[in-house]
Amino acid sequence: MPTISLIRCPSYDEAQVETAMRRAIDGIGGMARYVQPGQRVLLKVNLLRAAAPDAAITTHPAVVKALVRLVQEAGGRPVIGDSPGGPFVRPWVGAVYRACGMTRVAEETGAELNWDFGETRLAHPTGHLIKSLEVGTFVTGADVVINVPKLKTHNFMHFTGATKNLFGVIPGTIKVGYHSKLPGREAFADMLIDILTLIRPALTVMDGIIAMDGAGPSAGDPFHVGALLAGPDGIALDVVAASLVGLDVRHIYPLQAAIRRGLTTGNPADIDLVGDAPADFVIKGFRPPETGRIEGRGPIWLRRLVNRAFVPAPVATERCIACGVCVRNCPVEAITLAHVRAQNGEMVKRAVMNLDTCIRCYCCHELCPERAIILTKSWVGKLGIR
Repeated sequence: MPTISLIRCPSYDEAQVETAMRRAIDGIGGMARYVQPGQRVLLKVNLLRAAAPDAAITTHPAVVKALVRLVQEAGGRPVIGDSPGGPFVRPWVGAVYRACGMTRVAEETGAELNWDFGETRLAHPTGHLIKSLEVGTFVTGADVVINVPKLKTHNFMHFTGATKNLFGVIPGTIKVGYHSKLPGREAFADMLIDILTLIRPALTVMDGIIAMDGAGPSAGDPFHVGALLAGPDGIALDVVAASLVGLDVRHIYPLQAAIRRGLTTGNPADIDLVGDAPADFVIKGFRPPETGRIEGRGPIWLRRLVNRAFVPAPVATERCIACGVCVRNCPVEAITLAHVRAQNGEMVKRAVMNLDTCIRCYCCHELCPERAIILTKSWVGKLGIR
């Protein structure tokens, strides 16, 4: 049975987080079990885009700081890194580090920030779907990888956690190509499990203190859960985290892929929980995402028709400032910037989605810095209703 620590932590007060982090790691054998003196340790955090820590979009700096301290005590050399949405270049990533609080953590602890933007291709002969993968050299250059996800809903995968966070080992806009090649949710989930079985993090620590529900991973709402989770098995950790907030494992695509491969039963009862009991957490009203692509059997033309008619599609609202982030990150080039008539009658420049081309990956929705893109039924979007 995989062992997962579940620890109550009511706030991001640094003293409380450090105490909870020590309990969590001690419950699974202590940091010395995962980090040896002199090792370069990548803390692969979730830095989707430049966002303030209290927005609940990214791994909170208090969690990262506490983890850095434990790695340093074990003699490791911590490096904080991720490949966020957008170009994988120093100015862009540096702005993300500053906005998300990672620069401050590095300054206060002496940890490194990753400035290695190289890439390499790794063979994965035992991969189910992906036999080789482009990976950032900031990952391959580490002796140990610790996965540090945020507990959030996800409009495409239903839930983002330990498994989905590892998509960030793929550098920059190369991620867009994987969305384009694998537009179906089941295939994309299989690819995520291939990444996990290739990278094999030694440890996963999840920030579930303030989670995100609803339209995650970036446009949902902060939701207090008050939990830190840790363990060497990221899939088992995702099962515990999803169950804690009441999400149905049957709707979480990466976990279903893991179940198909025999990597988990998907049942929390088959996981050895240490620390605090799930019953100690009072969690009510956690909202799942409202999206759901039709997969499975049946004529492809019928599935496409149903998806276009009933699966929510992205539509830009009046908040759009035509910055072009969505255009540059759309994997199928379904978005253009065009002049449209606003509600007040004026012509304004705004993102316009071709809903016949759109694959409903929702990259535009999660990367929009203005939260200007909403998800609505396709036929509503085509009528121009905002």
